[in-house]
Amino acid sequence: MERKSNSEVRARQNSRIIREEEIKYLLQPGEVGATLEMTVRDSQGEITEHRGPMLSKSFVRQFIELLFTQMYQVGDPGCGLTGYDVRDTGNVVRTICASGFNFDSDAGAGVLTHGIIVGTGNTAATIDDFVIETLINEGVGGGQLQYSAVTFGAPAADAAVSQFTITRDFANGSGGPITVNECGLYVQGYVYNTPYFFMTIRDVIGGGIAIPNGKTLTLNYRPQATA
Repeated sequence: MERKSNSEVRARQNSRIIREEEIKYLLQPGEVGATLEMTVRDSQGEITEHRGPMLSKSFVRQFIELLFTQMYQVGDPGCGLTGYDVRDTGNVVRTICASGFNFDSDAGAGVLTHGIIVGTGNTAATIDDFVIETLINEGVGGGQLQYSAVTFGAPAADAAVSQFTITRDFANGSGGPITVNECGLYVQGYVYNTPYFFMTIRDVIGGGIAIPNGKTLTLNYRPQATA
């Protein structure tokens, strides 16, 4: 795929199915969690830095609250039912109902409301985090990154682990280096046909990961279930 520098940097898209032999065993039997992998590439697609896979350590409370909403089929307050209160990324408590659109993280290019999101904050994650501490905005200006569309790799499994992959690329055409210190996963939640946005994971990256100008960071989150 074509890659250019500066404002023309293009984000690599990769949604292939991972092979069984590539599945990494990082969770203990019976655990459900996620792994995180980070790769920096130059304009020719050559890898200049790679980390992981590593454990994603910081699912936050909104993940469980939205899961409860779905599994209990919490009713729509627009129909006179109760809904369930969940804090969104704008620090507003929204009364959410069960919906086939809940957990949608399939964001398009340049969309920062959901999908994998990155920032420069380095405060340790807590269960009550509801937003990336210091968002890196979309664009080619100073301190900005170009957010690709989110892509997905289909589920894969072996005898012990089942997983799928959520991928997003972040291209640096800002003219200077940018260090990503935190990342997370935002998803949609619905009430009465209105979407709101919620953080379900936040990870702080030890030491940060630097993206020189003209290079692209690829982040992979892989939710996993183990037996």
